[in-house]
Amino acid sequence: MIKITNDRTDRTQILHYHFDGNEWYQKWEDKFDLTRVLIEERRQKLEKVHQQVLDGELSPIAFHAQKNMFQINTLSAYTGIPKRQIKKHFKPENFNQIDGKTLEKYAAVFKISINEFNNIQI
Repeated sequence: MIKITNDRTDRTQILHYHFDGNEWYQKWEDKFDLTRVLIEERRQKLEKVHQQVLDGELSPIAFHAQKNMFQINTLSAYTGIPKRQIKKHFKPENFNQIDGKTLEKYAAVFKISINEFNNIQI
Protein backbone atom coordinates (compact mmCIF):
# COMPACT_ATOMS: atom_id res chain seq x y z
CA MET A 1 0.00 0.00 0.00
CA ILE A 2 1.40 3.38 -1.01
CA LYS A 3 0.10 6.51 0.67
CA ILE A 4 -0.02 9.85 -1.10
CA THR A 5 -1.50 12.90 0.55
CA ASN A 6 -4.02 14.80 -1.52
CA ASP A 7 -5.32 18.06 -0.07
CA ARG A 8 -8.42 18.37 -2.21
CA THR A 9 -11.09 20.50 -0.58
CA ASP A 10 -10.76 20.92 3.19
CA ARG A 11 -10.17 17.22 3.94
CA THR A 12 -6.99 15.25 3.70
CA GLN A 13 -7.35 12.05 1.76
CA ILE A 14 -4.96 9.19 1.20
CA LEU A 15 -4.61 7.28 -2.04
CA HIS A 16 -4.34 3.58 -1.32
CA TYR A 17 -3.02 1.12 -3.92
CA HIS A 18 -4.24 -2.42 -3.35
CA PHE A 19 -3.40 -5.68 -5.11
CA ASP A 20 -6.12 -8.31 -4.87
CA GLY A 21 -4.04 -11.11 -6.39
CA ASN A 22 -5.04 -10.38 -9.97
CA GLU A 23 -4.83 -6.65 -10.48
CA TRP A 24 -3.92 -3.36 -8.82
CA TYR A 25 -6.58 -0.82 -7.98
CA GLN A 26 -6.59 2.53 -6.23
CA LYS A 27 -9.01 4.15 -3.84
CA TRP A 28 -9.13 7.56 -2.16
CA GLU A 29 -10.02 7.39 1.55
CA ASP A 30 -10.43 10.12 4.15
CA LYS A 31 -7.54 10.34 6.56
CA PHE A 32 -8.57 10.07 10.20
CA ASP A 33 -6.89 12.92 12.06
CA LEU A 34 -6.80 11.99 15.74
CA THR A 35 -5.11 15.23 16.74
CA ARG A 36 -7.98 17.33 15.40
CA VAL A 37 -10.52 15.11 17.14
CA LEU A 38 -8.72 15.38 20.50
CA ILE A 39 -8.28 19.15 20.22
CA GLU A 40 -11.97 19.59 19.40
CA GLU A 41 -12.96 17.33 22.31
CA ARG A 42 -10.77 19.33 24.71
CA ARG A 43 -12.21 22.61 23.41
CA GLN A 44 -15.76 21.36 23.99
CA LYS A 45 -14.94 20.26 27.56
CA LEU A 46 -13.40 23.65 28.30
CA GLU A 47 -16.43 25.47 26.89
CA LYS A 48 -18.73 23.31 29.03
CA VAL A 49 -16.79 24.07 32.22
CA HIS A 50 -16.64 27.75 31.24
CA GLN A 51 -20.43 27.85 30.95
CA GLN A 52 -20.83 26.02 34.28
CA VAL A 53 -18.66 28.67 35.96
CA LEU A 54 -20.70 31.45 34.37
CA ASP A 55 -23.91 29.73 35.53
CA GLY A 56 -22.58 29.49 39.11
CA GLU A 57 -22.36 25.70 39.13
CA LEU A 58 -18.56 25.51 39.38
CA SER A 59 -15.83 27.76 40.77
CA PRO A 60 -13.03 29.37 38.75
CA ILE A 61 -10.67 26.70 40.12
CA ALA A 62 -12.53 24.07 38.08
CA PHE A 63 -12.10 26.19 34.94
CA HIS A 64 -8.38 26.75 35.47
CA ALA A 65 -7.88 23.06 36.28
CA GLN A 66 -9.60 22.09 33.02
CA LYS A 67 -7.74 24.73 31.05
CA ASN A 68 -4.39 23.46 32.37
CA MET A 69 -5.49 19.82 31.99
CA PHE A 70 -5.17 18.99 35.70
CA GLN A 71 -7.02 16.06 37.21
CA ILE A 72 -7.92 16.37 40.91
CA ASN A 73 -5.16 13.88 41.80
CA THR A 74 -2.54 15.91 39.95
CA LEU A 75 -3.76 19.20 41.37
CA SER A 76 -3.59 17.70 44.85
CA ALA A 77 -0.03 16.52 44.29
CA TYR A 78 1.13 19.93 43.02
CA THR A 79 -0.61 22.03 45.68
CA GLY A 80 -0.41 19.72 48.68
CA ILE A 81 -4.15 20.25 49.21
CA PRO A 82 -6.16 17.06 49.90
CA LYS A 83 -8.34 15.81 47.03
CA ARG A 84 -11.46 16.04 49.17
CA GLN A 85 -10.80 19.71 49.87
CA ILE A 86 -10.13 20.43 46.18
CA LYS A 87 -13.49 18.89 45.31
CA LYS A 88 -15.08 21.27 47.81
CA HIS A 89 -13.22 24.21 46.28
CA PHE A 90 -14.79 23.37 42.90
CA LYS A 91 -18.10 24.58 44.37
CA PRO A 92 -18.62 28.37 44.17
CA GLU A 93 -19.86 28.73 47.76
CA ASN A 94 -16.68 27.09 49.08
CA PHE A 95 -14.42 28.97 46.66
CA ASN A 96 -15.51 32.26 48.21
CA GLN A 97 -14.33 31.03 51.63
CA ILE A 98 -10.78 30.04 50.59
CA ASP A 99 -8.07 31.80 52.57
CA GLY A 100 -5.29 33.74 50.85
CA LYS A 101 -2.59 31.15 51.47
CA THR A 102 -4.57 28.38 49.79
CA LEU A 103 -5.49 30.65 46.89
CA GLU A 104 -1.78 31.44 46.44
CA LYS A 105 -1.05 27.70 46.13
CA TYR A 106 -3.61 27.39 43.34
CA ALA A 107 -2.34 30.55 41.65
CA ALA A 108 1.25 29.26 41.71
CA VAL A 109 0.24 25.95 40.11
CA PHE A 110 -1.87 27.65 37.42
CA LYS A 111 0.82 30.33 36.92
CA ILE A 112 -1.62 33.18 37.33
CA SER A 113 -2.04 35.98 39.85
CA ILE A 114 -4.72 35.81 42.54
CA ASN A 115 -6.55 38.64 40.78
CA GLU A 116 -6.76 36.57 37.58
CA PHE A 117 -8.82 33.77 39.14
CA ASN A 118 -12.11 35.33 38.11
CA ASN A 119 -10.82 36.04 34.59
CA ILE A 120 -12.04 32.92 32.87
CA GLN A 121 -11.42 33.64 29.20
CA ILE A 122 -11.18 30.71 26.83
